[in-house]
Amino acid sequence: MTKSIEQLGFSKINIGLAITGKRDDGYHDIDSIFQSIRLGDSIYFTNHHSVVFSGIAPELPQYIQDLIPYDERNLALKALREVQSYTGTKQGAAIHLLKRVPAAAGLGGGSADAAAMLLGLNKFWDLRLTTDELLTLGAKLGSDVPFLLKGGTARGTGRGEALTYHESPSPHWLFLVKPEISISTAHAYSHYNNHSAVNSDTISSTLSHVSSNNLKDAFLTSGNTFEELLFPHHDELALCKDFFVSRGYPTIMTGSGPTMVVLLEKATDALSLQEEITAAGHNWLSLITKTCTQEDIQ
Repeated sequence: MTKSIEQLGFSKINIGLAITGKRDDGYHDIDSIFQSIRLGDSIYFTNHHSVVFSGIAPELPQYIQDLIPYDERNLALKALREVQSYTGTKQGAAIHLLKRVPAAAGLGGGSADAAAMLLGLNKFWDLRLTTDELLTLGAKLGSDVPFLLKGGTARGTGRGEALTYHESPSPHWLFLVKPEISISTAHAYSHYNNHSAVNSDTISSTLSHVSSNNLKDAFLTSGNTFEELLFPHHDELALCKDFFVSRGYPTIMTGSGPTMVVLLEKATDALSLQEEITAAGHNWLSLITKTCTQEDIQ
């Protein structure tokens, strides 16, 4: 009997991100609020005698498609290898990844795929791995993966894997805008010089607004150390953010960039903004989505 399942991998935004220091292990300590969003990739599993992995990203621009490997470099396939190594399973599956989340955008797309692979294989192969086991495997793959295994709203410290969950705000419309540049996380961190105007007090204030379902004030209160690090070197990032701020829209950069997250009161605002972007001659990728509650991603 043919068995097929689809596993969604919801991506995330950071509502505020402070780099709080360098670590002895070469990573950085951060303090950030992770928020799941409805934009996500799909991983499809069906019966096969061996493991076959493929992928496609038809909705994304060619320059982004070119950034996505579907070989052993893909984080989702690395997640599968971790599962094989940990469990010793010899089961097969034909696995297809449908990408909707831009790569190298600060949205955790690759990490979300890794999380979706762990969750999907656990169901498809009936591995019966516990939540703690999945979290342990996820932490080996990337700092964002543990949050994306569960999703919702959480404050992340350490490398981002030390998570404290909070009640999610109600769904809010978001307009995601990615300038036509891609920035590796390692490159972004390389500019850090042990100083940031954004700190844990900033994140605490931001969290209080998120917890009060006031995303407008959360956006206005928050800050992102990566804006300090990258804006002086990439004029288009500052220009992109100002494009929306100057029009009265609360706007933040997510993760290590370069995607700007614009808070909307209604979805139709995005349509007029898309027209203004085109009229101004900017070649920015834009996507409309919403924040998730914990219930959305169960």
